[in-house]
Amino acid sequence: MGRLRNAISRLEGWWFDRTRHVSTSGIVTLKGLSLVGDCKQGEMYLPSRSATVRLALRSLPIAEHQNYTFVDLGSGKGRMLFLAAEYPFRKIEGVEFAMELHSEAQQNIARYRNRKRRCLNIESISADAGDYCFPKDNLVIALFNPFGPEVMERVLRRICESAAEFPREIIMMMLFPELATVVDPRDWDIVKCVRRYHIYRLRSLQ
Repeated sequence: MGRLRNAISRLEGWWFDRTRHVSTSGIVTLKGLSLVGDCKQGEMYLPSRSATVRLALRSLPIAEHQNYTFVDLGSGKGRMLFLAAEYPFRKIEGVEFAMELHSEAQQNIARYRNRKRRCLNIESISADAGDYCFPKDNLVIALFNPFGPEVMERVLRRICESAAEFPREIIMMMLFPELATVVDPRDWDIVKCVRRYHIYRLRSLQ
């Protein structure tokens, strides 16, 4: 059964890339890559499965996507960015600290073609997620286990600090959330919690 699931996943990835003129498939370890920032702690690149991302995106508690910027932390080659682009977000940003993956994402963004595309503004940013300055828009922040608990705690702290300075709605979407225990329920309300993903809304800090 495991081999069958892996084969199906590879086939789905191949089809996704082929129909969008991009290259987002393949597992990439961080060994030997050029990493920006001081922390340099992260997990290997593992492309998200399209079906899972689409389920989570459909479950987001928002009605007007154009009022939100979508941010993928640990965006790798950009697959989740292209899935988010099927919705009319105001802007889509990927944050990646491995220079080689960031470069591949930029090439993919330049080649990306898809009739379902509804967001034209897609960008990959080379940065450590722990140092990233979040846009002042309403946000949907996506994570697919890109780093460990130390960096996760730092990122969550920066999100809260950003919201305190510029109050706005912030939604967080975590795929197969291995670090769900790091999310402080005093700061975040659970919108939906299933095996494949958790969705949270930051509580008002005013």
